[in-house]
Amino acid sequence: MNKATYSALAVLMAAGMSVAADAQAREHGATQPRERAATQAREPRVAQNRDRSIDQRQFQQRERVAAGVRSGTVNPSESRQLHREARGIERREQAARSDGHFSRSERRQVQHDLNRHGRNIHQARTDQHGRGWHGGRDWGHQRGLGQGHNAQGARGIDRQQHRQQAQIRQGVRNGSLTPHEARRLQGEQRHIAGLERSYRADGVLTRAERRDLQGELRDANRHIYNQSHDDDRRFRR
Repeated sequence: MNKATYSALAVLMAAGMSVAADAQAREHGATQPRERAATQAREPRVAQNRDRSIDQRQFQQRERVAAGVRSGTVNPSESRQLHREARGIERREQAARSDGHFSRSERRQVQHDLNRHGRNIHQARTDQHGRGWHGGRDWGHQRGLGQGHNAQGARGIDRQQHRQQAQIRQGVRNGSLTPHEARRLQGEQRHIAGLERSYRADGVLTRAERRDLQGELRDANRHIYNQSHDDDRRFRR
């Protein structure tokens, strides 16, 4: 093979390698945006699932406290303390979300707070402070409420509870609430009813206790609205 032929082959090989490299670069360049788009599309779903996990833990913890009140393993003082702790966690979560962004570190902090709250619930239910105390399963303890503002406040709380329960039933009927959402909201209503029983067990609903219940009902009202207006819908033919 003479030098001219060898030089021509070398040029052709170099050109072929350059074309192949350009094609590979174009393919890689076209793939990167697709991969980025796929990653960006997954991120909101992952974040949404994590947020639902936080909501689910909050509802489950409310249920555990309510069950403790019903069984008598959580006394009124413990119930109030756990209730305030849960509301503090929710307020901090709302503050973290107020700028429209819920970062990983903020989410980790909420999970950390929920872990501590879960341990406190376990301790309250397994210590001996609540033994022998029973909140009762009926509403007979209401007879000690008396007249005036106390009785009026109690009637206002009852009206709000009935209205919220009716909203949940309506949401189930019209499909704006899925069965899972309805169960969680009904669990929250049971928690509020249990908290109210624990407050009224001594025959008196204090102003501070009434404020606590009103705060719980406001939270429940917001949860019902949010769940009824999200994208989750019960399948209907």
